[in-house]
Amino acid sequence: MIKLTINEIPVEVEQGSTVLEAATKAGVSIPTLCHHPKLTPYGSCRLCLVQVEGAKKLQPSCTLPATDGMIIHTETEPVKKARKFVLSMLFSERNHFCMYCQETDGDCDLQQAAYREGLNNWPITPAYLPFAVDASHPDFILDNNRCIICRRCVRACDELVGNSTLGFEERGSATFLVADYGVPLGKSSCISCGNCVQICPTGALIDRRSAYQGRETDLTHTQSVCVECSLGCIRDLQTRDNRLVRLEGVVEAPFNEGLLCELGRYKPFHDDRVRLTTPLIRRNGQLEPAGWEDALKLVATQLKVHDSAEISATISPRQTAETLNAFSEFFREAFQATDVTLLGHDQTAQVSLELEKEFGAFESHLEALKRCDNVIVLGTDLVKDHQVAGFIIKRQAARGTRVFEATKQPTKLTANATDRLACVTHDFSTVVELLEKSLNGESTEVTSELLGLGTGEVSTFFADMPAWQNTAIIIGKDFATLENLPACRALVALARRINASVLMLKGKANAAAAARIGLNTTATTLPNQVYYLALGDGHTCEHVEEAFIKSEFRVIHASFASNLTEAADVVLPATIWDEEGGHYLVTDGHIEHTDRAIVQPENARTIYEVLWQLADKVGLQLPGDWESKLGAVEARVI
Repeated sequence: MIKLTINEIPVEVEQGSTVLEAATKAGVSIPTLCHHPKLTPYGSCRLCLVQVEGAKKLQPSCTLPATDGMIIHTETEPVKKARKFVLSMLFSERNHFCMYCQETDGDCDLQQAAYREGLNNWPITPAYLPFAVDASHPDFILDNNRCIICRRCVRACDELVGNSTLGFEERGSATFLVADYGVPLGKSSCISCGNCVQICPTGALIDRRSAYQGRETDLTHTQSVCVECSLGCIRDLQTRDNRLVRLEGVVEAPFNEGLLCELGRYKPFHDDRVRLTTPLIRRNGQLEPAGWEDALKLVATQLKVHDSAEISATISPRQTAETLNAFSEFFREAFQATDVTLLGHDQTAQVSLELEKEFGAFESHLEALKRCDNVIVLGTDLVKDHQVAGFIIKRQAARGTRVFEATKQPTKLTANATDRLACVTHDFSTVVELLEKSLNGESTEVTSELLGLGTGEVSTFFADMPAWQNTAIIIGKDFATLENLPACRALVALARRINASVLMLKGKANAAAAARIGLNTTATTLPNQVYYLALGDGHTCEHVEEAFIKSEFRVIHASFASNLTEAADVVLPATIWDEEGGHYLVTDGHIEHTDRAIVQPENARTIYEVLWQLADKVGLQLPGDWESKLGAVEARVI
């Protein structure tokens, strides 16, 4: 440990810490612009200058290593003078007339720094160049007139996302931000994750929907788990006047650390489906508005007059654990219905449960991806299906991590990862055989030919496999099928031999909770006498639509109008994801809680609430014990 003094405050930090980190620990505030806690220290803005006793010059605290015995001063006259000069230069180089900027009044780091240092004018005559505003992207705008060349966006795109779309052209005051060396942002290789927008300290990159919608302090903040996949990324839901204004990642979150993908940040704003606002009942061949009491009474009557074998019930995995459990208790346990299914084809969660019977808690935390030196990706388009995990692997590859990919088709990871091998095969058991042979020191020449890879490439990659350290094996939906269970079992056993981390990326949102609750069967393809579809705000698939439409009596509990609601006999308006709180079991085994951020429309009800109301009408009492079914779930730590 290193001991130093900052503003007469003694502080002790670990070896390798910077003075800025030491100051933060000591509770001393030092203004920064180019610095961000999740990025490599850069030291370009020079706003974080401090005075070190014994040093001839002021030093940037963000890049200055803390050493034993250091005496630091952060508020001396030379320091404050230097900070004002830096700020004066920044304000004079670009159009920072705050009254015209979308980030003014508290959301701009540059403005906040100016207030902190008491800068209310600057002696340097502004001589900035006008830059064209790039509004080609559907979700955000690039305005170089607000840029301070801190490179936070460039570094975030490179270091955090692994995409490397952004860069700078020209030099000095003429420097400006570009995408792909001059391509309009909307036509570039940008993947629309929006992390550059969140990390920008000024109004150079702005969210085109939330601009002028109020300062951050004017908004209500609700922490929530993302429901677009099962990674469990934590988001900050920013609302105003009962309306969603902005979605941002939570920097303090354990896995995503502020990162979000395009789906997690912008998908809700692209949803233009028509909202259902009242229950509907089919009368004389036409859907007509009805009260909740009449709608629920009709559904309850139909359920009571049919045998258990005549009832099909399907629910979306986007629902909370409480809702999934109530659905299972109502249809499977109370009604004894035999066709109670989960929407979707993904079997990863089921396979994981089967493997647990033999291996116990065999899966690792997602954090293992951040420190792995070797990665094996099997059966998933990682960058498409679980984007934030893909970001982490892409940036790990750029830092030297070796990546082996076995997928049915080339993926976005195939094109972006470096120092890697690509394997395209439909026979995943062959991949496991290759790994086993390599681990046993056997020849892999024949296997490599089957995989379409050069012998030399395979040998180079796997030659030192027995000595591998910090290896992560990622298993996706194409590999983790019940049909492929023997290969999955062999892979987990192999992982144990090399002490590798194993991560099985579950399907949509709460698929892992659904599996533990007992909703293990994928949706039916056959019509029935009664079909109850608890869709919520999700989407369905072709074979479910066909079965639902051909059934005799059709009930759908959905948030939006669709061809299924038009075909239904009873339509129940549902809440959407930000109008309901509850719990989600994320892919690496821990439970995340989310709170309601928006009050639902007057006639919209949660699926959970409706199931309890239906239970009351048919004379049933639901146990409601979802926690015991999930159990004390905890991922294995490597």
